[in-house]
Amino acid sequence: MYKKLLHQYAQKSGLPLPVYKIENEGFPHAPKFRSSVFIDETKFTSKFTFPDRRAAEQDVAKLAYETIVKDNKTLTGGPHIYQNLRFCKLILSEYATKTGLGVPEYNTTLAEGTPHPVFVSSFVLGGKSYTGQVGRSRKEAEQLVAQLAIQSLLGSDSGKLTEIIKSKERLFATVDAKKNSGTLEITVE
Repeated sequence: MYKKLLHQYAQKSGLPLPVYKIENEGFPHAPKFRSSVFIDETKFTSKFTFPDRRAAEQDVAKLAYETIVKDNKTLTGGPHIYQNLRFCKLILSEYATKTGLGVPEYNTTLAEGTPHPVFVSSFVLGGKSYTGQVGRSRKEAEQLVAQLAIQSLLGSDSGKLTEIIKSKERLFATVDAKKNSGTLEITVE
């Protein structure tokens, strides 16, 4: 049952399908199977061993599915990829371009009066002003304000933005899978 639910979750989210790995920690005459599953670049491993493979896979699928569902309920909405700072500017730029808002122009300044250099970034998008949290570098400050804008936009107009986030999630999952399998080939023309 949980394998099916996890499989459906992956399909609906545009993720690669779960990959199961089973190890026998017992003996040939008395097997003790422990299963792991890889989904959305995360590995889940069963805490228990089972006398048959099917039960081990169901147990780890239950662990993964319940963990993912619990995590999704605590999110403000949307897929996980926008929570990774390195993708936020890319996602926001594509959204702004596709919706005709124009690419955001970041205003990043060095905060004064701090013992270590820190930066704050802001921009205006669609008539709304966004100011991010303090970052340790210009790049991080710009990523933080882009993430803030994405979270705000997901709360109001999530249709187009959610579509972009899902497409980026599929793209980066494919690239990572190919990179990890050694089949990534980049051609520059």
